[in-house]
Amino acid sequence: MTSANNPTATQPPGILAGVRVLDLTRHIAGPYCTKLMADYGADVIKIEQPGTGDPSRHFPPYYHDQPDQEGSLHFLYLNTSKRSVTLDLKTERGRQIFLDLAQQADVVVENFRPGVMDSLGIGWETLHALKPSLILTSISNFGQTGPYRDLRATELIEYAMSGVMTISGREDRSPLKHGLSQAQYDTGANAAWVTAMMLFWQVQGRAGQHVDIAIRDTVAGTLVLNEPYYAWMGGIQGRRTSAGDGTGNGLSDIMPCADGYVIVQHRNTQPWQNVVDFLRAPELDDDRFHTNDGRMLNGEELYEILKKALSTRTKRDLLDDGAAHRVLLGIVQDPSDLVSCPHLNARGYWVDVEHPATGPMKYPGAPVRLPGTTWRIRRHAPLLGEDTDEVLESELGIGQAERDALRAQKVI
Repeated sequence: MTSANNPTATQPPGILAGVRVLDLTRHIAGPYCTKLMADYGADVIKIEQPGTGDPSRHFPPYYHDQPDQEGSLHFLYLNTSKRSVTLDLKTERGRQIFLDLAQQADVVVENFRPGVMDSLGIGWETLHALKPSLILTSISNFGQTGPYRDLRATELIEYAMSGVMTISGREDRSPLKHGLSQAQYDTGANAAWVTAMMLFWQVQGRAGQHVDIAIRDTVAGTLVLNEPYYAWMGGIQGRRTSAGDGTGNGLSDIMPCADGYVIVQHRNTQPWQNVVDFLRAPELDDDRFHTNDGRMLNGEELYEILKKALSTRTKRDLLDDGAAHRVLLGIVQDPSDLVSCPHLNARGYWVDVEHPATGPMKYPGAPVRLPGTTWRIRRHAPLLGEDTDEVLESELGIGQAERDALRAQKVI
C-alpha cells in the first residue's frame, strides 16, 4: 500500500516534473485533468476564489456527512498533489498577480464558459502575447466555437447530445446514461494527455497553442463505429433487446447469485461441456443446448437452469471456479468488493492519503501504470488558500505587509 502522508517529504520526480501548471478549473472535468498532471509530477497551482474556493468543495458527500469545504469527497480526490492560492480574478491586482504567475508557467488550464477568460482580461490573446510558448487548455461543454458554444449543459445533457444514450439501455425503455460523472472524467483524461502532447511541441521551441476540449465531443468519440455505421450503410445501432442479448437464455445477462450478480458467457470456440461442469448442472448436457441455435430455441428452460445453478453460489466462488473451467465470467463488484479485490491490491492500486480534515483515507491510485516511479500522490488536496503566502512570496516576492493588505481587500 502506497502512502502520501507527508507533503514535504522528498519524493521521486514524476514524468511531468519541472512543468508548471496554473489551474483555473472547477467542478470535475478540469480538476481531473490537472490532478492527473499533478500526480504525474507537474507543479500545479490551483487558483481559487477567496472565501468559497472551487464549487466542488461544496459538493456532497462529505466526510462523516458533515458539510465542510475541506471535507468534500469530490474535492479531496480531484485535487491531490496541487497547491492552492486564493485570488480574485475580477480585481485589477488579482488579474495582474495571475499574469505574473502565468509568465512563470508552462500551461494554463481552465473550464469557464467560453468568453469568460476574455471578459476577465486573461484570455488566449493576452496570454499568448504575454508568453508565446504558453499552452492554454480550455474545457467546455460544446467547445470554443460552433452554434452550441454558449449553451449550458449537465452530464445528462452531454450524454444525450453525444448520441451515446441512443445505444444505452433496453429497447423497451427510455435511453440511459452511465452512472455518476463519467463524461467529466473521460474529458479530463483527454485534456491531460492532449496537454502533455502539446508540451512536446513546446519543448521543440514552437509557439504555444490554445487547446479546445469539448465534453460532448469526448463522449461522442467513445461511440467509435456508431456514426460511420450510419454514414456508410444508413444503419442505426439500437439498444439491447428486452431479453438481454437477444436469446432470452440468461447467457450474457446480469444474473443473480447468492450474494450479488454475475455475468456468464459462452463462446462457441470453447466446449459447452465447460459450462455444464462449471454450473454443476448435468441437465445441460443435452443436445438441445449444445449449439447456439438450440440454446436460442430452448432459451426459457436454459434461463431457469442457469438461475437455479447460480442462486446458491457466491460471486467469489463463481469467479474462481469459472476461471478453473475456462468459462467467460465476470462478477458485479460493489465498493467493498473493490477495496478488498485481491487483484487491485496485488497491483498496489489503493493509496493511503493523510488529510488534516479526514485523517488517512484510501484513494484510487494510478489510472495508468508507467515504468518507474512516475506517478505519486505527493500531498493531500490543499486546504483553501493553503499555499497563497508561500507562492506569492517565493514566486513573486510579495511580502507580508502587501499580502495582509491584499487580504483586507479580499484580493487573496
